[in-house]
Amino acid sequence: MTLTKLELSDLRNIERASLLPAARLNFVVGANGSGKTSLLEALYILGRARSFRSSQAGQVIRFQQECLTVSGRTAADGGRTAQTLGVRLGRRQREIAVDGRRLQSSAELIAAFPVLLIQPASSGLLENAPKYRRQFLDWGAFHMDPGYLEQWRGYFRALDQRNALLRQGAGRLAEQSWNHEVARYGTIVASARERYVERLTPYFLEAGHHFLGDHQFEVRLAAGWDRQRGLLEVLDQERELDRRQGYTHSGAHKGDFAILADARSAKSFLSRGQMKLLVFSLLLSQAHLLEQDLGRRGCVLVDDLASELDAPNRERLLAYLTRRTSQFFITATDEQLLHGADQPDSRLYRMEQGRVLAG
Repeated sequence: MTLTKLELSDLRNIERASLLPAARLNFVVGANGSGKTSLLEALYILGRARSFRSSQAGQVIRFQQECLTVSGRTAADGGRTAQTLGVRLGRRQREIAVDGRRLQSSAELIAAFPVLLIQPASSGLLENAPKYRRQFLDWGAFHMDPGYLEQWRGYFRALDQRNALLRQGAGRLAEQSWNHEVARYGTIVASARERYVERLTPYFLEAGHHFLGDHQFEVRLAAGWDRQRGLLEVLDQERELDRRQGYTHSGAHKGDFAILADARSAKSFLSRGQMKLLVFSLLLSQAHLLEQDLGRRGCVLVDDLASELDAPNRERLLAYLTRRTSQFFITATDEQLLHGADQPDSRLYRMEQGRVLAG
């Protein structure tokens, strides 16, 4: 969904701000500490109901204030009507609203305003712990399959019950029903992730070629167990190991993926700079899939462009973005870094000491 209006208050050093963003390219320029990343943080909170910089709301709320608020309005998109969104984060509670309705969960908000983040830390996606790659897959599967969230939740409820029985030393009969639930939901989750990767791959290969040339890339998905065998069979065969350790070793909670470049592990073959571009390709392909196959436009946040890309690759990125219909917010310390960014349907903002100034 395209954001047509953003309002925020009491977020870090931003006392109050209001923006009417361009539908496609929005550039935010300012010195370090001026509030550029805080503005992106507000957009992320509007789409996820949480910060990407801190798990503690008290660290995000402006000094001596009780809460922060972020609100916005989206345009109609992909069969969805225009919506108003709002998030209030207090030191002890959170409030989420869509079209004035209070929500208990952030799921509807995430569906209404899909937000993707590319920041310096994103470069570790392919090298950090597998949970980050599972989050990548789950975000995509959630937006592709309306039923995915309930299946995912069902899997982890069943997994928690099975793990509790393992720790209690319960008998095989007590475990049996939960084994079936773990196997049923786990297979559904793994299959949804497989379908998502299948649909994502053409867009990833296109982006990979744009940024990295003629390498042959492949996404190698691991379900979390040997898919040649059913998960129920695996759970039964590993029961004694699981009982000794007190947790379930195999299942969708162990899912992962890797990227091969020319039939070799990308992370051991490509340079650090190339790995950054590979992660860019993955994240931007998620937005491309969302807009092309699913008929919806996401909001992509690119923080600190200069630290991520050198001049030729910045120009390559901007050339790529001009062909997309998603909405982008891109920060940089120097307007000169945005050479070639003067495009139709773009807007420039300057940040000074927490104040947003139109370019």
